[in-house]
Order: sequence, then structure tokens, then C-alpha cells
Amino acid sequence: MNSFLFYFWSLATVVSAWKVITSKNPILSVFWLVLAFANASLLLLLLGVEFLPILFVIVYVGAIAILFLFVVMLLNIKLVEITENATRYAPIGIITGFIFLYQILYSFDSINTNNSISEYNTTLFTEFFNQTNIELVGQLLYTEYWIYFLVSSLVLLVSMVGAIVLCLYHETGIKRQDLFAQVATQYDKTIYIRK
Repeated sequence: MNSFLFYFWSLATVVSAWKVITSKNPILSVFWLVLAFANASLLLLLLGVEFLPILFVIVYVGAIAILFLFVVMLLNIKLVEITENATRYAPIGIITGFIFLYQILYSFDSINTNNSISEYNTTLFTEFFNQTNIELVGQLLYTEYWIYFLVSSLVLLVSMVGAIVLCLYHETGIKRQDLFAQVATQYDKTIYIRK
């Protein structure tokens, strides 16, 4: 049963990832992206990793994919503009795909050639084996990979500010409070003393 579920969710992940790329409607593409993240989290749950599937659902589905969905819905992209410029990015996509496939094949080749495990890796494995998944992820995230954690938080901050800037719309007929003009006013020019 586990092998059937593994192959089923793997196939569902590949199909949903393919639909993300080939879908002409950007909103449907984001929905397929949410389904791909959900299938990947189910695969991780099946493999026995308890913390990463919950993290996938909370961070990717709950935050990033919904942010993409709101940005795409607020930009009001016309389908005519997408279909006109779709073939222009094909060479870049093909080159990127070949580079990605080369990296995957190179990593599989290096795994097959390096069968010897060093003493450092075995001691790390025995230390990690005594900890739970959440303790292990927390220890690695806040000690060795702290810079990546900070960079990812900055990327999320920039995406949040970008979404706010894209949604910000000022109507011209409404009077609004200008904080910079209020702070820049001079005291002697604002108060008049009547005699």
C-alpha cells in the first residue's frame, strides 16, 4: 500500500507541476502550484518526516502560494498578452531545463561513485539519529544554516512589501493625511498670536 501511495502522489506531483508550467490562465497555474505543494507534503509525510510536510503546508501553501494568487488576481493580467508572448521564452526554458537535468544526473553519478562514508559523516549520523526531526531541523536551522534562514525571511519581507505596493491605489479626489508635510512644518509659521 505504501508503494502504491508513493507512486500515486509522485505522479500527481509531476502532473500538477507540468500543469503549472503549461496552464495559460495564471490563476489556474497558481491553483496547480498549490496542488503540487500539497502532493509533495503528502510524499514527505509518507516517507516518515513529520515536521517538513506541516512546514510545506503552512509556508508554501498558506503563505507563498496564496500571496502569488492575490498578486495575480490584483494585476489583472489579460490572457491575450500571455498567449502572444508565450513562445518568446521557450529557448531560455529549454536551456534551463537542460542545465537542471544535467545537475540531477551529475548528482546521481556522484552518489554512485562515492560509496565510502567518512568518519565525520558517520558520527554526525549517529548524533542525528538520537534526536527527533523537529530538534534536528531547529538545531541545523539556527546554527549552520542561519544565513539562509535570514535571507529567506528577507525575501518574504520583500514579497510582502511588493504585494502591498502593487495593491496600493490612491484616489485623487480624497484628502489624505500627509505625515511628511506635517513633520516638516515650522513652528513659527503655524501658530499665529492675535494681539
